[in-house]
Amino acid sequence: MKTKAVLSLTLVLALIISAFGFALAEETRTVTDAAGNVVEVPADLARISVTPLPWSSVIYAIDGTSEHMVCINPGAMKAYTGNFFEKLDPAYASLDTTCIGTDFSINMEEMVARGIQAMVIWDYQTDEAEQLKALGIVPVMVKNDTVEDLQSSLRAIGELVGKPERAQQFIDLYGEAYDRIQSYQDKVAEADKPKVIYLRNSELRLQGNDNFISTALALAGADNVAAEQSNISMEEILDINPDIILMSWFDKFTPDDLYNNAIEGQDWSTVKAVQEHHVYKTPIGIYRWDAPGVETPLMMLWLAQLVQPEIFADIDINQEVTDYFKTYFDYDLTQEDLDQIMSVAYNANSVAWEGMGK
Repeated sequence: MKTKAVLSLTLVLALIISAFGFALAEETRTVTDAAGNVVEVPADLARISVTPLPWSSVIYAIDGTSEHMVCINPGAMKAYTGNFFEKLDPAYASLDTTCIGTDFSINMEEMVARGIQAMVIWDYQTDEAEQLKALGIVPVMVKNDTVEDLQSSLRAIGELVGKPERAQQFIDLYGEAYDRIQSYQDKVAEADKPKVIYLRNSELRLQGNDNFISTALALAGADNVAAEQSNISMEEILDINPDIILMSWFDKFTPDDLYNNAIEGQDWSTVKAVQEHHVYKTPIGIYRWDAPGVETPLMMLWLAQLVQPEIFADIDINQEVTDYFKTYFDYDLTQEDLDQIMSVAYNANSVAWEGMGK
């Protein structure tokens, strides 16, 4: 009888231990990051840090909140401050920006002190990944060299925050935008290509050599004349004499700075795009459109209708943006919101590009 009781008790304990072990197994979820690493993160993940600039906005978009983030890159906060995203998510302003450097460096002690459970890092930050793992913090790598890399990174973020279906919506949107623009490529191939220079900052660093931007400009029907360069000189610009100049949100410079020849050491007065007022500040929504993120499909459409307006005449970019925020964020843009996103005030003295026949 005593033996039976012991066996019964042993069986009960075994069942409890088994059930407890199963419960523990259920308390994590698997993430396959963009570098192919398979990691486990807590199912109730609540404290995330984000090293790469665009990816805190991506987490917001996929998670639907910024409440699970703790530390972000100060450059990401710079893109947030004073722009539309402030209105969409006021809580984002309280995220910490002191633990991550603008050079993507990480204060490991602060990560531990703040109880960070997982950290999103670039795929090349292999040393940092090992340090994080040694501290019990799960590294999740992202990259954006190609559209495929970006899609796998979006998928990883969906797995990280436990919302893979939501991530898939943004992944699908990429394919839809690409297929839509690709359907016009026969006409694009035959069209005259305006010479376009995409400036990242007033020091003449270029944005147009970025893999994503380079591809988007090609699909849009632009002659990205400095595609192989990271920087350009004023002399080279004068020699190229571009038809269109695009200006990134990675710098505060504006089209008026060129129209008024206000940048010290540079003379834009004879440049065709400046003379004809074909200089455009790019849009900025929940992040800078000229960096890969969830608004990249909108950037592709914006470039297409700007560069080849006759070919892509059916793209109503304002309606596209309005529908996007309603569909994916359940947010009704006001005209003021739309103007802010589309940099209307900055482009007030620019005129619409009307093609090579102008």
